[in-house]
Amino acid sequence: MVDLNPTTHLQAAAWVPDDDPERPWDEAADLAADWIWERSEAEGVKPLLVTNTFQNARSIGSLEEIARAGGQATPQGKERFERGPVLVYVPDERTLKLALSLARGYSLAVVESVSFPLAEWAAGAGAINLLDGSTSVSSLPEDVRADLDHAVSFGGNNGWTGSHEKEHARNHLARHVQAGRLAPEQAASYVLAKGVSDRGAKRLRLLLEKVG
Repeated sequence: MVDLNPTTHLQAAAWVPDDDPERPWDEAADLAADWIWERSEAEGVKPLLVTNTFQNARSIGSLEEIARAGGQATPQGKERFERGPVLVYVPDERTLKLALSLARGYSLAVVESVSFPLAEWAAGAGAINLLDGSTSVSSLPEDVRADLDHAVSFGGNNGWTGSHEKEHARNHLARHVQAGRLAPEQAASYVLAKGVSDRGAKRLRLLLEKVG
């Protein structure tokens, strides 16, 4: 039986950080595509492409190849897909959560965009950085991670919908945001790796943006 990450439920994860504004998008996509094709062969299932919209994959050959082989899913799409290895391209919270659902039990490759930083998700998922082969680790201080874990334990299951859950998150996290030790986007990325819903991650991000 294959061991899965206890929170992401993936066999393996990898990502391409958006850390160089000069890097062509097709180069980043090619790195992720090469890796997911290797995982596809090992797992015996064709890979699936997940994007924010159907237009995102156009003119990038490696992404179009995956879409032809296994299909392309978006949060707005109505077609149903079987689970398998997934490449998700420049996702937001909602698209990443869809990709995680479709990749459950298999592998996931992510191409990051600076509009939704994913370093903390990558750390939680134990994702391989495809630029240098390293396993991602969190850049957040230990006490910040501990407070994020408390916030997830108290309000994460409900996605911080209740007033007490929101107040608890503010009490534990606002000071870190105000001190520049935690960005709202980092918090959203972190809690997604803990199994919080995309709506919950977005709600936490918006809550923390107001206290910054």
